[in-house]
Amino acid sequence: MKKFLMLFFALTLGLFTVSCSSDDDSGDGGGDLVGAPGNPRFNLQFTNPDNVDLDLYVKTPNGVTIYWANVSADGGTLDVDCLCGSCPQGPNENIFWENGTAPTGEYEYWVEYFGSCTGGSPSSNFTLRVLKNNEVVATRTGTLSSGTSTVWTHVQN
Repeated sequence: MKKFLMLFFALTLGLFTVSCSSDDDSGDGGGDLVGAPGNPRFNLQFTNPDNVDLDLYVKTPNGVTIYWANVSADGGTLDVDCLCGSCPQGPNENIFWENGTAPTGEYEYWVEYFGSCTGGSPSSNFTLRVLKNNEVVATRTGTLSSGTSTVWTHVQN
């Protein structure tokens, strides 16, 4: 309910600032990713976790969205969720499917600025990687101080 009220407040005031870029470079190596491996796997890393709550969203080909309020659907699971400094595994979020369990088709994925942890509109940089067969197939980067990133797609065969 807290997240809903914060989002409603931000929508009411029109507090949206979004800056995103796309980079399909699969050669970034993925850094030190936190969370379970999978196929596919969507991994979000971000800055400023004590001041900003960023959330990872993945909509499956069946139209079900996995995120903090719906942590499991269509075989996929959100296994790492960072909330305002309560991030035992660092500023990361991770959604994955065990190999061979993911529905085929088009996935939509994005980052949402859920809210400030301390007031105001602090920003956070993010890197969102999509992995298939343990290889990075897409890297998305941006900065959010409110709102939602671009909605990207991934096709799982």
